[in-house]
Amino acid sequence: MANETLRLFVAIDLPPEVKRLLGELQAQLRQHTDAVRWSDPAGTHLTLKFLGSVPAPRVDAIVAALRRSAGPLGSFQLQTGALGVFPNPRRPRVIWLGVGGELPALHQLQSAVEQEIAPLGFPTEERAFSPHLTLGRSPKDPSPAAFAAMRHAVEQTKVLRTVGWQVAEAVLMRSELLPGGARYTPVEHVRLDGQS
Repeated sequence: MANETLRLFVAIDLPPEVKRLLGELQAQLRQHTDAVRWSDPAGTHLTLKFLGSVPAPRVDAIVAALRRSAGPLGSFQLQTGALGVFPNPRRPRVIWLGVGGELPALHQLQSAVEQEIAPLGFPTEERAFSPHLTLGRSPKDPSPAAFAAMRHAVEQTKVLRTVGWQVAEAVLMRSELLPGGARYTPVEHVRLDGQS
């Protein structure tokens, strides 16, 4: 275990109802394009900070930093939003579902995590935090037709309901890249009310 390296990130886990909505939206999108590698809704989460490969002995220090950053903040409400794409609608590479609700509290949590984790050797993200739930990605080298199909799929798909949920914890997650896709395992749950 001492020599083991873990691929880690900090996230907010999603309730089953949000994951069901992601699956419903993917089913709608699939009717308009097959030029997408779909995310597994069961493994989808709201990433706050990607840490990458971390030696196992450093996990305790990361958990302590998470407790310092997340513990005092208190729980807050989020909800699903509208569909969107990265980097832009002309050349969409990622289709995502937006997140709304108490966004100042979410941004405060993400910023606090960044500030506490940075001294441990994890550089602060240069891009602004853009909360989203990934539905799918374009193939590696998409053709103009693939871009057009993805754009059309997003234009034709309607988000007919909103799902809200209470965020009461941040989770240090492990990601294992397997032939059948990524497997996510919680390493530590950190409650936002400071309780263990």
